[in-house]
Amino acid sequence: MNKNEILTRVAAIVTTLQETKGSPESMLYIFCEMNLADWHLIKDILIKSGLMKCEGFYCSLTAKGEETATELNAVITK
Repeated sequence: MNKNEILTRVAAIVTTLQETKGSPESMLYIFCEMNLADWHLIKDILIKSGLMKCEGFYCSLTAKGEETATELNAVITK
């Protein structure tokens, strides 16, 4: 996975989590084409950057993640 693929998947997951108000991890894994190593990389990036939290196997955005999703959606809808 290159940097652009990582950023695209991060943006897709963040904006989707804002829309859905959270998701089971198994649904987010699909964004990584069901590649477990890729999902773990993306998950680590999202958690370590403070954008997402996971409780059990359920993921949702942090306040920082919500802000980021709003900013991404503003750019996407232009």
